[in-house]
Amino acid sequence: MDIKELEQIISILKSNGVTEFELEQDGTHLKLSRATLQAAAAPVAVQGEAPQISPPPQVVAPSTAAPQAEVDEAEGMEKVESPLVGTFYRKPSPDADAFVKVDDIVKKGDTLCIVEAMKLMNEIEAPCDGKIVKILLNDGQVVEFGEALFLIDPNV
Repeated sequence: MDIKELEQIISILKSNGVTEFELEQDGTHLKLSRATLQAAAAPVAVQGEAPQISPPPQVVAPSTAAPQAEVDEAEGMEKVESPLVGTFYRKPSPDADAFVKVDDIVKKGDTLCIVEAMKLMNEIEAPCDGKIVKILLNDGQVVEFGEALFLIDPNV
């Protein structure tokens, strides 16, 4: 099972209001619950025998209502959205500098951040040339599929 299949399953569960889902296929055991979908960085997949999986601890993230309102009001700005569910990182490693900061000028294809999903580090690139106007998440914050990460002003 790959990440695209997991994203499709999560999307279907969310859109239909399903609170729990369990699948066993080809030696893989997958168990999702509404709490897992909202709080975990990625769904849990276990190879081999299916041991009892306890749900992860609740992660309390800062409210995204204000940043999302700012995103909606940012006319003329290019939104950089997360292509997957995972954990947002601004730096390639804990002791390194951030890929970008507010007011940095970026070129299309420059790495802006990393979204970690299932131990895979996915580099998120700038979709256009421009200036970083706003960084909408903090390091280590859980990000949902399609959630805005950055605002870029392409008119600079």
